[in-house]
Amino acid sequence: MRFVALDVETANPRMRSICQIGAVVFENGQEIASDVVLVDPCEEFDDINVSIHGIDETHVLGAKTFPELVPWLAEFTHGQVVVCHTHFDRVAMAQAHDHHSLTSPPCRWLDTAMVARRAWPQFAQSGYGIQNLANSFGIRFQHHDALEDARTAGLVLLRAIDQSGFDLDHWLARVKLSLSGQPKGRHRRDGDGDGPLVGETVVFTGSLSIPRREAADLAHIAGGAVEPGVTKNTSILVVGDQDLERMAGKVKSSKHLKGEMLAAKGQPIRFLAESDFLALLAE
Repeated sequence: MRFVALDVETANPRMRSICQIGAVVFENGQEIASDVVLVDPCEEFDDINVSIHGIDETHVLGAKTFPELVPWLAEFTHGQVVVCHTHFDRVAMAQAHDHHSLTSPPCRWLDTAMVARRAWPQFAQSGYGIQNLANSFGIRFQHHDALEDARTAGLVLLRAIDQSGFDLDHWLARVKLSLSGQPKGRHRRDGDGDGPLVGETVVFTGSLSIPRREAADLAHIAGGAVEPGVTKNTSILVVGDQDLERMAGKVKSSKHLKGEMLAAKGQPIRFLAESDFLALLAE
């Protein structure tokens, strides 16, 4: 009954751009240790990301880079069950390790969003975001602070364990099965509703490395809805890598600009680079 809850914040739409890491250790149902660090991502901070978590270039001045923090990270995660809420933090870690040609510490990952979707039927298809779960369970926390988000993910898992009567090993095995408890096949079937993008509405913008139709098919297979334009329903905007490379010149598509406008008004939109989108689906 020991696990480590982990959460990251990023500086821009590239998931490798980690600028904060929070880690909380739980043992036998209790928090026994925690730590949070700022990270110098060595790349630009996007205004939208800053508006979400409040971290900018001034906060990470003098902070260690991700490669310099690998020993600290290994102290928490090496050989442990590492808990995060949704695939995004896991993929961000993988992308950061890959970008810096580093080897990830061996560990077993457990997605508490997948646990919640299996533990409580009312959250199977929607409402399994960390904020909604915290509200439902009376957990008070400051969203988009890496330490607070990590702690909340751990508390959600503890509640699932307590209410279901199933231990940590059970949940590690259960998330490998579909929502109905059947082994997952190579292709998702309609009606099971499982996948990393269930409940998400995805829009693509910019020049992609694959045909737009193929990208839309991949998002659909992963459980997401796909729309041609940015609306009040949009929750993920996938931006072509080439377009992100041009951001220094402030060249953004109309979809990107509209997404930023809605995000500034409070709509929870996650901006993803195409390479991160593909890495997320690979997970």
